[in-house]
Amino acid sequence: MTAQTTPQHPPPLCFYYHGKPLHVLHHHGEWWLHSGDVLAVTGRRLGNRLQQLLAADPSRENTAETEDIKEYWPATALLRALRRSGKPLARQLRDWLNMQLLPALEQLPPSAPRWEQALALAAEAGVQVSHAVLQAVLMQGARWQHSHWLLTLDYTPDHPLRHAHGRLLGLNSKATPLQALAQQIATAQGIAADNGELLGLATACHQQLRGRLQRQARRMSSSG
Repeated sequence: MTAQTTPQHPPPLCFYYHGKPLHVLHHHGEWWLHSGDVLAVTGRRLGNRLQQLLAADPSRENTAETEDIKEYWPATALLRALRRSGKPLARQLRDWLNMQLLPALEQLPPSAPRWEQALALAAEAGVQVSHAVLQAVLMQGARWQHSHWLLTLDYTPDHPLRHAHGRLLGLNSKATPLQALAQQIATAQGIAADNGELLGLATACHQQLRGRLQRQARRMSSSG
């Protein structure tokens, strides 16, 4: 199983306001709310007013607009815009942010985004494996226990679905983790490989180790 994660920022947290998702991102010590989610919960008229107020907010000058968070609004600026609006919908959202969401976010540990990411990946892995085992038992009968799969997981905050997604591939051979390969080769049974294949494997390992040691020696000589 391989997990690939290359986000520029920690994954956004997802909350629900009146049944609608509201994604929140922590950036440079401040909470940012996804503008599209805010517009979805406020409606078109109030949303247009908020966009006008936020565009004229002086605190948004020189913000990290170029750092791939253009779709998010700072919570502090959004609260000021909601306060200036004065509409009932704006007051309800402002009260929810002030009294429920933001106080709860301040109590989160620093690793909360990573915890949510890990939970999402684990849930997706469980779904993929459950489907694979179900199909194997129903379709392959008594041979299901000889099936092997490769599970690839990914979690990127800019993914359209904004959650973990994965793909399960059936394999004709067993996949062995790298850290367990040496132990498996050293056993009495070994692996199903002839002398030439084992020699090629040993040669490749020596080349990798030699290259790594040479790079380390160059770094030490240059730093000295």
